[in-house]
This record gives sequence, structure tokens and C-alpha cells, in this order.
Amino acid sequence: MRFEPKILFSVFVTIAFGYIVYSSRGWPLWTRIFPWYVGIPMLALSLLQLALELYRSTQPADPKRKPMETGDLQVDWNIGTGVVFQRAAKFFGCIVGLIAAVWLLGFFISVPLFVFLYLKFEAGEGWLLSLSLTLGILLFLVGLFDMVLNTHWLEPVIPWPEAVFKSVLPGVN
Repeated sequence: MRFEPKILFSVFVTIAFGYIVYSSRGWPLWTRIFPWYVGIPMLALSLLQLALELYRSTQPADPKRKPMETGDLQVDWNIGTGVVFQRAAKFFGCIVGLIAAVWLLGFFISVPLFVFLYLKFEAGEGWLLSLSLTLGILLFLVGLFDMVLNTHWLEPVIPWPEAVFKSVLPGVN
């Protein structure tokens, strides 16, 4: 059996979800529904992942086997550190900008605006896809969080854009 760091991660995730399920067992039914609804399937999946990792670690290493592909997360070791720092700064700038926009303008304006700006200008998508996905996010925010869950949204620093926006949408609080 070879030791691989990903085994430790699988053990950690399994313990975390096991603790979530175990610690919420004595709670009232409506309080423990969410931890069990998420925790039990994730505990089962993390146990399966741990079993797979342990099984793979017992198999002999095949020197001819190519490393597994990682999908979108391809690593290019030839990129300079300046480019890496530039991309990281851009990423963190977007996140800080979203947080600042939510604080200033509220969720209903900021989140769809962020989705649209990202899709149109960062991902380079067309107008139709950018607008339709932005509309989908807006309907998701309004439908689930406002109408179904009755989420109390924090009051933005500049409240009038969100107030105008909510006055246009029927049924939004």
C-alpha cells in the first residue's frame, strides 16, 4: 500500500460529514433535516471515495500509465509567475468587486450584473447566452430565495436602484 496525500483528504472529508450526521442526531426533526439531507449522501460518497483511494493505493504502480486528466484544471508549468499573479489578482478583484457591489447595491442588482459582465466580457460569450443566463440567475434569486424561502436581504448602502428594480418585479419583497 502506497501512501498518497489524497487519502488524508478523503479521511478528513469522511470524518467531517460523519461528525455532521452524528452531532445532529438529537436535534428536533425540522432542525436536523438539512444536516442529514446533505450529510448522509455526502458521508456515503466520501466513504466510497475513501474506499476507492485505498483500493488504488494497493495496486502496483504502472510506469506506462499516463497521469489522469483533470478536465478544465490543466496545469501549465511554463507560465511565468507574473502571469499567474496577474490572473490571481484579476480573480480576487472580481470577487472583491462582487462583494462591494452587493454591499452598495444589494443582491438583486449585483449578482445578475456580475454574471452578465463575467459571461460577456471575461468568458467572451454571445449576447443571447449572456442575457439568458443572467435572466436565469435573476429568476433563481427571486423565485427561490425571495418568494419560496422569504430570505431577509440586507439593506444596501444605496437602496434606490434595488427599490426601483423590485417595484418592476411582481411579488418581490
